[in-house]
Amino acid sequence: MIRLIVSEILIVCPTPGKRHLREIARKMVVTYPSSFKDVIEGEIVGSGYDSLTKQLMSKVDNCKRGNTPLALKRRASNTREGEAPKTMRLDSYGCVNWLPDKLPPSETNESQKRTQEELKNMYADKSNDARSIEKKMAATFYTQRKDIIGGMEVCDLEKEWPYLFETLGMKTHFKELTGVDVKKEAMASKSERVVSYLMSCEKRSKTETVLAEMKVAKEKHLEANLPGTLLLLLNYFNEEVDQMFHMVDETCLPSEVDCTKLPRTPCIIVCGSSPVTAEHFMISVDQIIVNGSITNFSDALLLMFGPYYCLNISYPATLGTTLEFLQRCLFKINPDKGSKVERGSRKQAVNPKVLSMISRIADFEWRE
Repeated sequence: MIRLIVSEILIVCPTPGKRHLREIARKMVVTYPSSFKDVIEGEIVGSGYDSLTKQLMSKVDNCKRGNTPLALKRRASNTREGEAPKTMRLDSYGCVNWLPDKLPPSETNESQKRTQEELKNMYADKSNDARSIEKKMAATFYTQRKDIIGGMEVCDLEKEWPYLFETLGMKTHFKELTGVDVKKEAMASKSERVVSYLMSCEKRSKTETVLAEMKVAKEKHLEANLPGTLLLLLNYFNEEVDQMFHMVDETCLPSEVDCTKLPRTPCIIVCGSSPVTAEHFMISVDQIIVNGSITNFSDALLLMFGPYYCLNISYPATLGTTLEFLQRCLFKINPDKGSKVERGSRKQAVNPKVLSMISRIADFEWRE
């Protein structure tokens, strides 16, 4: 299909540009959405036609290969030398309410301060009033964003907004910021499908350790698919496990963790030998343990992933593909422009590896 379409394109225009191919891809997706649209679990990925654009561009490049004079290639190469890479990442990437422009109705700076103090007291008293905490966190979102964007350090945020590093508070802030209401059930369902695909395509020697750990976790009635998904993804994309997970002894206390060995980016500290079989976790941000008592992996994942958006942190290049897959597949954040990966790492709006994997999962499910 792609070969035939590109053949027709080249008859009309021997040197189509990316802009032209994107428009063709867009029209194809509009006309035949069920055949070409980038979708996973009913959610559109990126623009919905990024993978089709990529296929068209690759085929055009293949057809043109060998037809460009060497001198022309050199000139084209020389014009790119010394150019500074364009900055694609914005702190507001994936956000719908990054910087609220005004206080909520009936709120003042004084009322915000009072509510903030109430939240501090509730945290100190270990309040179980989840509904009140959620309501107060949502009401003070404006001031939280003001402090974060103003450059308040993590250690100070932890004191001023302690619930920001608890599951309920992070979930509330994340929802206000991105418009995404994180659902554990949806994440569990998607992770199960990702595990099924990766088990089918990866060599058994690469997955047998994770699969054995998942079996043990299920016997202990622990979450298995979600942590298993992350380990399998890191392996599949050949990214650094120790940038996302830091293993410590099962009985390790927060005060006993050597924070100098932690990455500066958000990290899950695993109390055990593997995130799949562990029963306790901690979270660090900027080499500071912000939560030392997490008892399930889905909470740990939210508290690790959430700060990338809530605290304006770029994805490290060493985890960029895995984090973008989580972003688009599990957390349903699908911008069609920009990038969350740290500057200079790549320019594509949607990581080609992520697009390819999403397409393969969709094909795998269709065959199933």
